[in-house]
Amino acid sequence: MIRTLLIDDVALAREKLRHLLGAHADIQIVGEAPSIALARSLLATERVELLLLDIELPDEDGLQLARSLPAPAPAIIFTTAHAEHALTSYELGAIDYLPKPLDANRLAIALDRLRRHLARETSNPLAPLCIRNGGRSDYVYPTDIDYIDSAGHYACLHVGKQVHLLRESIGRLAEQLAPAGFVQVQRAVIVNCARVRCLLPRRNGDATLELLDGTQLPLSRLHRDAFEAKMGKAG
Repeated sequence: MIRTLLIDDVALAREKLRHLLGAHADIQIVGEAPSIALARSLLATERVELLLLDIELPDEDGLQLARSLPAPAPAIIFTTAHAEHALTSYELGAIDYLPKPLDANRLAIALDRLRRHLARETSNPLAPLCIRNGGRSDYVYPTDIDYIDSAGHYACLHVGKQVHLLRESIGRLAEQLAPAGFVQVQRAVIVNCARVRCLLPRRNGDATLELLDGTQLPLSRLHRDAFEAKMGKAG
């Protein structure tokens, strides 16, 4: 069962979600919250695997909640009438972004994506990533990847001088590949720690990472503690 928390300040919207989710036997609703404050309280006491999360709530917005969730964070499907936040939601690693009024078929597609995401999380982190290009499938092993950045809705996997495009968010790849030694160093960049030669300090706590092939990547001070903790474990 996928333990699910509904977060929406409109009671009728939560009622419609409950009705639509009733068609999915593997979804278990463990709580409802009309505010971010109550959602935080429930998250502190309940094991939750999925948030169905509105964006505009009375006390905070759903994007703020998504940014502040500690790892390992629940998967998120945003449900909102405001289409302008879609890109930000995917940058935060959302499974999907559903416009209101909600549609049963569109919700079903989002839940199928969630199931595939959860299956990947429990799979071998060293398993290859499948890159599809027309009828061709290339398999890229995490140990061969130097770093990953983004271009629009695609992740760019840098393997030596080759770049492979994968339609996946940086946030989800960072979670998936963390057990394989990857860490996020910028909002849209993750790096294979085994490829890092040295850290060059800069002002204000920022730094530059130099990889074994000479590539230089910026390390944000916001991610520096996590990077150094990961490198400490790697060492």
